[in-house]
Amino acid sequence: MKSAVISFLVVGLTQCSDAYVQPRLGKATKQQGARWNYRSKTANDNSLSSVAASLSFSKPKDTRLCASDSDNNNDSDGSSNILSRFTSPRIDDRGLPLADALVAQIVAPSFQILWLSLAGAPRPTWLTPIISSGQLFATRGSLLAPTLIHGAGLASCWVAGALAGRAFETEAFDVSDEVYDGQGFRYGTVIGRTLQAGAFATGLLIMSTQCDLLLEYGRYVQPGESEEIDLRLLTALVELINDIFFEFVALFGWRIYRASVTVRPDRD
Repeated sequence: MKSAVISFLVVGLTQCSDAYVQPRLGKATKQQGARWNYRSKTANDNSLSSVAASLSFSKPKDTRLCASDSDNNNDSDGSSNILSRFTSPRIDDRGLPLADALVAQIVAPSFQILWLSLAGAPRPTWLTPIISSGQLFATRGSLLAPTLIHGAGLASCWVAGALAGRAFETEAFDVSDEVYDGQGFRYGTVIGRTLQAGAFATGLLIMSTQCDLLLEYGRYVQPGESEEIDLRLLTALVELINDIFFEFVALFGWRIYRASVTVRPDRD
């Protein structure tokens, strides 16, 4: 009888404990699962935040296909560097600006007049005798002054272009072993600086021609207004092309010759 009662109590206590423990265990399992899901979600949010931060605040690399600031004039004080070429230029040969000016003022215009005379072409409009034809010995030396005056304007354009293109520095006219090492082509810098100076001088000459036409007519003129204006514009264009061509031939030849003088022959 006692054993039956004891067994009945044990079975009842077991059932009660199962009924009490299982809900608590299920609740604890749900809480652990919720905590695990919260931790997983927090970790994922943190990882996404770190990736977004790295994408948002990371500084992209500069992939522009351009030269560095030391190779061009794109730095903050590039305008001051360009201005310093005119205000405080580097002139390694003090006689070179004078020689260039003489070639541009005398040699090139004289060669142009000689060529036009041999070809039977009309004289340029700037080649007008200062002395009238009614005076004695009117034609003797009357073309010298207009040639020098016109050549002075051409020389001014070239000197300004040479300063802008750094054509008075050693690298622009010296191809000796002291400046260039090796056996490569040494005239690249000479040709490049000469072309740069010529391009700047050509721009100044075109602008000067435009100013001359503006002062002559007192207004802006264009082709098609009248036959007189068309003839004047055509004449100015032809003279502009002649000036550019003969100045290029004279100055380019002089610059190449000046650079070739610096080449020293090998001595045993």
